[in-house]
Amino acid sequence: MDSNRGEAKVHKVKNWSPVWIFPIVTALIGAWILFYHYSHQGPEVTLITTNAEGIVGGKTAIKSRSVDVGVVESAVLTDDLHHVEIKARLNTGMEKLLRKDSVFWVVKPQIGREGVSGLSTLLSGAYIELQPGKQGEAPERYDLLDSPPLAPPDAKGIRVILDSNRAGQLNPGDPVLFRGYRVGSVETSSFDAQKRTMQYQLFISAPNDRLVTTNVRFWKDSGIAVDLTSAGMRVEMGSLSTLFSGGVSFDVPDGQLTGEPVADHSEFQLFDDQKSIQDSFYTEHVDYLMFFKDSIRGLQPGAPVEFRGIRLGTVQKVPYLVPQLQQKINEDYRIPVLVRIEPQRIENELGEAPEVQGHLKMLLSRGLRASLKTGNLVTGALYIDLDFYPKEGAYKGPLEVGAYQVIPTVSGGLSQIQQKLTDALDKINALPLNPMLSQATSTLKETQNTMKSLQSTLNNLNKITGSESMQGLPADMQKTLRELNRSMQGFQPGSAAYNKMVADMQRLDQVLRELQPVLQTLNNKSNALIFEAKSKKDPQPKGAK
Repeated sequence: MDSNRGEAKVHKVKNWSPVWIFPIVTALIGAWILFYHYSHQGPEVTLITTNAEGIVGGKTAIKSRSVDVGVVESAVLTDDLHHVEIKARLNTGMEKLLRKDSVFWVVKPQIGREGVSGLSTLLSGAYIELQPGKQGEAPERYDLLDSPPLAPPDAKGIRVILDSNRAGQLNPGDPVLFRGYRVGSVETSSFDAQKRTMQYQLFISAPNDRLVTTNVRFWKDSGIAVDLTSAGMRVEMGSLSTLFSGGVSFDVPDGQLTGEPVADHSEFQLFDDQKSIQDSFYTEHVDYLMFFKDSIRGLQPGAPVEFRGIRLGTVQKVPYLVPQLQQKINEDYRIPVLVRIEPQRIENELGEAPEVQGHLKMLLSRGLRASLKTGNLVTGALYIDLDFYPKEGAYKGPLEVGAYQVIPTVSGGLSQIQQKLTDALDKINALPLNPMLSQATSTLKETQNTMKSLQSTLNNLNKITGSESMQGLPADMQKTLRELNRSMQGFQPGSAAYNKMVADMQRLDQVLRELQPVLQTLNNKSNALIFEAKSKKDPQPKGAK
C-alpha cells in the first residue's frame, strides 16, 4: 500500500479573472484624462491688487481684445492682509501673451473725462482685460490695475519724468500740451521718498516726441491763473481742455536754441507757471545784504531788484538771519534782506555783463542806494529799486557783514515823503514867530496912528472946499458948466433926440414880441429850423362841472 496515497495535491490557478479589466481600463482612462488635462493647461498667472471687487473665482473671465483667454481660479488675501492675491489660468497656447510689459486691468463701468466705458459689464459682470506684451520674460506676478493704461507699452513715443515739490498738481489723464495742441497725457503720479519729491510720468506719442529736447521746460497749465505781484496784475487763461482740470505744457523758452533729443524716461523739473521758466536760466548770481529801516511788509522772496525799471536781480530771503549778527531792537533797528544780483540779467538787458562786484563798488561810491518802492497799490507788494542819491552823502556803515557785501539803503516812497514833511514842519517850528508877531503888532499900531492923521487931513480938505474962496471959480470953468447944462437939455422929454430914442425902443419891443413865438418853438423842438414842427391843436373850452 502506497504511503503517499492519502495526501491531497494542491494546484495554483494561473489564470486571472477578466473582471479586473474594467477597473484597470477605467484607471488608465482617468490617468490619461488627468495627464491630458494638466499637460494641455495654459500657464498660471498671479495677480496682485488692493481690492478684488467684482472678481469671483471660477467665474470672472480674462479677455484680450474681447476674446476669452482664461479664467480666475481663486482670490485670497495675502499673508500681510494688505493685498489680494488672484490666481488665474490662461488657455492653452496663450503663453505668448505673457511678457514683462503685459498689463492686466479690471474692466467695469466707469465715467471719466474720456467718456463712459464698460457698460457691457452691467449685465455680465466685471472681467479682467489682458494687454499682451512684446518684450522681456514674464515675471512671477503682475499688478492688477483699476483702470486701463493711458498708452500701451508698445505705443510709439517717449516717456518723461517730471519732478515737483508739491503734490496734487497733475492727475493721470491730464493733457500734455505744446503751444495749446495736445500731444500726450499724464500717466502716473508717485512720491519719491528718497528725493522727497513728487514724480509725474508723461507719455508723448510719436511723431510729437521729437518736440521734447534738452532745452524744453514744463510748467503747470492751469485753467485760469491770476497773479498779483509787484509787477502788477497778470491773468492767464489756458485752452478749453485745461480750463477745468488743468494740465501741463512745454516749450523752448524765448531766446534759447532748440536743443538735442532726449532719451526715454528723462527727468525734467515742473515749474509753477510759464513766467517762472525764465528764472531757471539765471544760475549765476552774486549775493548782497541790504539793511532797511522802513517796514518790509509786502516784500516777498522772488520780488525784483531793479535799476530805473531794468531788472538786475531777485530778492532771495526776507528777512535774512545773518549768523553772528546782533542788533538791538530800538529806533535804529534795520531789517536785513538777502538779494541776488544776476549778471546774466544785466547781459540780457544791457548787452554786456561787467564785473559785478568791482563795478557795483564804484557805483556805491557815487551815491548808488537801494530803497523800497510800491509795485502794486492793490496788494501792497514791494520791490527794491536801485538809484543814485548824491544828496545822501558818503556811506559810513560797514561794507561787509560776514561773507556778504552790503548795499546801503535809503528811505523811499511814503517814508521819504513823510520824512520831507517832518523836515518841513521842523523848519516851520524853528521860525522866530514871537519876534515876528511883536513886530506885526507894533506895525499895526503905527498904521492906526497914520489912519487918524489921514482922517484929520480929509476933514481939513472938506473945510477948504466949502469955503467962500472956492466959490469964486474962474470964468472959463463956469462957461464950461453952462455948455454942459445946455447939452443935457437936448436929452430932456420933448426934444428931438429924446423922441427918436423912444421910437427906437418901441420898434425894439415890437421885434422882441414877434420873436417870442419863434423862441418858444425852438425851446420845445431844437431842430425846428431844419424839420417842420407840428402845429398844436387849438385849445377846446371845457364845460363847467
